[in-house]
Amino acid sequence: MATVTYDTENIRAMNMFESITGVEARDVILKEDEVYFVVPDGKAGMAIGKGGKVVKKVQNKVGREVKIYEYSDNLGKFLNNLVPADLRGVNIEEDGDEKRVEISVSQDNKGRVVGKNGNKIDSIREVLQRTHNVDEVVVE
Repeated sequence: MATVTYDTENIRAMNMFESITGVEARDVILKEDEVYFVVPDGKAGMAIGKGGKVVKKVQNKVGREVKIYEYSDNLGKFLNNLVPADLRGVNIEEDGDEKRVEISVSQDNKGRVVGKNGNKIDSIREVLQRTHNVDEVVVE
């Protein structure tokens, strides 16, 4: 995992998330209208709660939409958790210190992955940079 420095707002968000859900937040990314939490493998269900009750409490507290992703050391598995569509394929290229990921999705799902004005793919890029030191992410 890349070295990440958290500011007070990030630390508060992680502490609040952990106190409400009982699940460790491995990482948090705060966006204007969304918050992304990365949790240990197998813990997303606990953080979401039955019928989404627990995550709704978190959303009410932060006043933004909350997304929860299960972490995996396996980049392919983590991509399946992170990308909001069925993946046709993933190509991971490493050249020295550079790591590039190509994600292949159907044309119908491309908009779901990229998002309005590229906001979803930008968030995916940021999460992958922080968790797996990925330098470039391309959607095909």
